[in-house]
Amino acid sequence: MSYLEVNLVQAKGLKPHDSENKNDKDRAVDPYAIINYGNVSENSKIVYDTNSPVWRESFFFELKNPKEVNIEVIIHDKEICATDLLIGRAEFKFENVKLNEYSKQWADIVDGEGQIELAVSLRQYDYPGVIKSSVGKKDKHFQEIVEKVNRAWAGAIVKPDNAPSATNKIPLQSLALDHVYGYRTRDTRDNLFALNSDTIVYHAASVGIVHNIKTGIQRFFNGSHADDILCLTCHPNKRYIATGDIVSINSEGPCVAVWDAAAPESAPLVLFKIGDGKIMRNVSCMGFSCDGKYLIAITGDNYHSVRIYDWKAKTLLCTEKGHSDKILDIENHPSDPNSFVTVGVKHIKFWKFDSATKRFTTKKGLFGKAKIQTILCPLYIGKGDILLTGTYGGEIYIWNTKTGEAVGILNSGHSSIYGITYNPQFGLACGHRDGFITLYDVNESNGKMKKITEVNVGLSVKSLDYTPDGNLIVGTAESVIFMIRNFSKSNPHTNIELLFENHSAAKMEELWGLDGNPNNENEFVTCSDDGAVIVWDTEKYKQKRRINIQNEKLRAVSFSPDGKKLFVGSVSGNIYILNTSDLSVIKTIPYEKRSFIKSNEHDITVIKCSPDGGRFAAGNRDCVINIYSANSYKRVGTLTGHSSTVVHLDWSVDSKYIQSDSSDCEILYWNAVDLVQVTKLDELKSVRWFTWSLILGWPVQGIWEDGWGNSTVNIYIYIY
Repeated sequence: MSYLEVNLVQAKGLKPHDSENKNDKDRAVDPYAIINYGNVSENSKIVYDTNSPVWRESFFFELKNPKEVNIEVIIHDKEICATDLLIGRAEFKFENVKLNEYSKQWADIVDGEGQIELAVSLRQYDYPGVIKSSVGKKDKHFQEIVEKVNRAWAGAIVKPDNAPSATNKIPLQSLALDHVYGYRTRDTRDNLFALNSDTIVYHAASVGIVHNIKTGIQRFFNGSHADDILCLTCHPNKRYIATGDIVSINSEGPCVAVWDAAAPESAPLVLFKIGDGKIMRNVSCMGFSCDGKYLIAITGDNYHSVRIYDWKAKTLLCTEKGHSDKILDIENHPSDPNSFVTVGVKHIKFWKFDSATKRFTTKKGLFGKAKIQTILCPLYIGKGDILLTGTYGGEIYIWNTKTGEAVGILNSGHSSIYGITYNPQFGLACGHRDGFITLYDVNESNGKMKKITEVNVGLSVKSLDYTPDGNLIVGTAESVIFMIRNFSKSNPHTNIELLFENHSAAKMEELWGLDGNPNNENEFVTCSDDGAVIVWDTEKYKQKRRINIQNEKLRAVSFSPDGKKLFVGSVSGNIYILNTSDLSVIKTIPYEKRSFIKSNEHDITVIKCSPDGGRFAAGNRDCVINIYSANSYKRVGTLTGHSSTVVHLDWSVDSKYIQSDSSDCEILYWNAVDLVQVTKLDELKSVRWFTWSLILGWPVQGIWEDGWGNSTVNIYIYIY
């Protein structure tokens, strides 16, 4: 049985909607693609700020007919604060698709401008576990076939001479999460809260994080969410937290969990499954009522449905369609637990829940003389008669909540207001996309404001919250968290303190490079698509050193055996050798174009130094492994034989052998002295490997479960 691999390679010349009326800066788009084959669809990742995106992303479908393959690709421009815009579509027709051989085509975009490149190939079921047919979901039909699969890679596994006896016992060792170096902000806002003067709460991946900003120690709510948390809100008592997630690849979720920040390790107080995962998609925003009894959740379905729960009673009270356009935020009334407001793309709606009939009544906001535009964040002041909202254009609209009318406008002088917070004692703080935070004194009776001061943190502001003593906690799109001490209307200070800094994921940057210092167990290094190389201190939970390599996306990093050098590989194919002590660049090895390499993709996907420190190896998308001298930095040889991207590699303890695997699950072995492939596997039985990072092989057979595909496990690392 076969399946179809569709590789979305790239596009060029894309133009946004209404481009003739936009300036040069706004003509760049944030494109993503929907790939349709038969009745199955897949969505690509988003590539930001470009008219010529490069995806190089593969999708897998159950093959209908290899003699004629028809595929439709639809390109959209991602809009965070508006409805996504159609760029155009293209149709592809491939004939006689061949096994393990790409057929490539360019196609012109219809109903738009630009071109798209697509590649397809026929693949066989020779992968570990089950190949997934639709949006990564397990297919029951494929599940039945899995036991019949002929796994070609199994013949390349070498049983070592000293292999231990097989056992069914669970290993005694287990891993405990110690620290999370990250904070999700790329597609969410208002997800950072101060629980007290020393403690903040936020989320990353599928983990809720309670972080002590004085000690750096974290506690975790972990294990209840099957996939990434997308939104987080705080109970009025500043103790209970609610988190909502996205649908997992196996259609689990979305879910809402309410948990205790004083004991995050405990089971959730309550866990709600939100409808059908295929329909609901995610939980986009939430809010607790002023008395803490109700929890309101907005889902990511087509109607952006609104749900209200009596969460302690574990009861869903009512569900109602929210709006045809995106709902971006919710704010609960400060004195009426049954009232709240939702805002979003060119709309605002006031809601009231009737606890007797268990029904909602709603009232649309009237913009009046105010420009109808996207409303990003709402905030009640006083007893709730006045509502303030931050807009996409940077204005603050003042609303009379009894009539639902906009009664005033304040121009902040800055760009979009992404975050807003208010404390009667300290004032109103507004966070802007351009990095400014403005502070106002507010008259609670009529909403009129007086600007006190402003400060620029230099990064787009996504979340704001006051601590009890008047310090402002600031979360940014680049995953950096600041604290501005005494940011108060009575005696405003603008001293910005960096709490912690991470790799940026503001534009969907990916983090792939990581290695531990062999001479310092409390130090490790990471590199990312954001161009940063960071050396971390695991005792202080902070960065020790950081360098940004301009105009590079970094994908692989490795320490030298003595820990004094770093070898860094990039998407462009360039290699950088850095001095670990100060991250200065010792040497840059530019990508070397060679006649036998036909690929236009040169990403360094893995890089490792030999245990003796004399050489280092770099595997890449060219399907080759280049060997370099770690002293002269000259290439001393090239290992060719892989038919797909080299993903992992390891050196033997004596630095004489290399093992590697590729994205098509091919395992190859190499004599690193003679620079030839080892085909007689008996030669390798006595070889001891310095590390093991291959996802396939003798010692890692136990990690594979039935139903897992080759992309289920990204990396495995064991140091002997």
